[in-house]
Amino acid sequence: MRQEFSGYFDPSAEDVQALWKDAVIALDTNVLLSLYRMPASARDALFELLKLVGARLWVPYHVMVEYHRNRLEVMRAEYKAAQQVERDFKAAYVALKGVAANKGVKERACWPAISKKLDQLNKEMDELLGIAKSESDSYISPNSQDLVLEFLEQLLPGRCGARPASQKVVDIAQEEAESRYAVKMGPGYLDSEKAGDRYMFDGLVYDRQYGDFMVWRELLEHCRGTKVRRLLLITSDVKDDWWLDSQSISGKRPQPELVMEMRRLGGVENFWMYTLSEFVTKAAIHLKTNLTQQAITEVRQVESNASRAAKTLISRERLRAVTQAELSRVLIDMGARYMDAGSGYSSGYEAHSDGRYSAVLVISGEVIISGYASIRRLIDTAVPRLGLVHEISQLEIYVAFGMEPNSKWIDFASSSVMDTVRSLKSGIAQVNVHVVYFANQERTMLAFASSKGEGF
Repeated sequence: MRQEFSGYFDPSAEDVQALWKDAVIALDTNVLLSLYRMPASARDALFELLKLVGARLWVPYHVMVEYHRNRLEVMRAEYKAAQQVERDFKAAYVALKGVAANKGVKERACWPAISKKLDQLNKEMDELLGIAKSESDSYISPNSQDLVLEFLEQLLPGRCGARPASQKVVDIAQEEAESRYAVKMGPGYLDSEKAGDRYMFDGLVYDRQYGDFMVWRELLEHCRGTKVRRLLLITSDVKDDWWLDSQSISGKRPQPELVMEMRRLGGVENFWMYTLSEFVTKAAIHLKTNLTQQAITEVRQVESNASRAAKTLISRERLRAVTQAELSRVLIDMGARYMDAGSGYSSGYEAHSDGRYSAVLVISGEVIISGYASIRRLIDTAVPRLGLVHEISQLEIYVAFGMEPNSKWIDFASSSVMDTVRSLKSGIAQVNVHVVYFANQERTMLAFASSKGEGF
């Protein structure tokens, strides 16, 4: 019975021991990218752990595709966030000193006591700023050596999958994924918000929504071709198309269908999955590593932060996608002249009576929720094209949702777009970001959820 329904049974103690003894260990993209998201102490500890199991590692080709496409963006974002901690503390300190320097404060009876506390604070602040700077310095700067890339280059020679032989191979795999998604067979069917975001890598065109399945398909083929008997997959993707929350003593476990498919098609007798934080925690026990509790805690924190960010993503089940035609219709409804469209956006321009021109860009709310990199590509693509026709003095961006978005979606969408515009340095003097949605089921009525503007 256990063999026929293996996906519904926890591995035995003997199975777990065997996995840790000699299982092939496959790494997902999010594990590699997490190396940029953690401070140097945790990153170095994880380097040592990966070197310890280096001879057992295998990484699908598509994992490396996604890693190379995203590593610079992740590196920049994490380094910027770490620097912001130091800047925020400095700004707060300067503001406090400014208040204390006010003549009115110095004339108050409490000034001697305040002055004494400020002297103490000056000493403490030096230490606090030192801690903040240390935090900033422990992340990899985009302008320095990429220590993660160098490490992976040394770690993974001969341990990565091969590029698909042709576009036909990719197309067949993606057609298979589509048929699986139709019956909610994972992994990847919860990534529908990425639908239509196509890109080229090494001459082959991929659709982002099928990324998880491309990884899974490679694992099946690799295990079948090399007769792998035991496999551990390490992934920080905690969505339900990978995991089943049993809400019992078993906790989260791989989706039973995946376990049984890996046995049936991959020939793997013993398959299990760990999140990265579970992997490092259990490695300290089974592999007798020297991982400190601090390093384990830092890895767990990184994964927890990434999981919270992932929960902001909207599945097509909860938010009906805005179609390309609807994006163009929003553009025209806003008084703009249509000029161009691409996956997830429509663009045009509006002529003003004083001879000025505004660029108008309408973006699907799903694209915004899917991540900053998509926003950057859309703006980088659309705005320069509009600038070739007319000199642009203002940019109007409409983020269009298929239904009324909640406050979290509104805040995330508007702040993500504005943050991206700031980083692009487009030279446009004024940018306004509007969140709009279709207010009726027939999608004939538009309503505004928010508007914000900023001069540059």
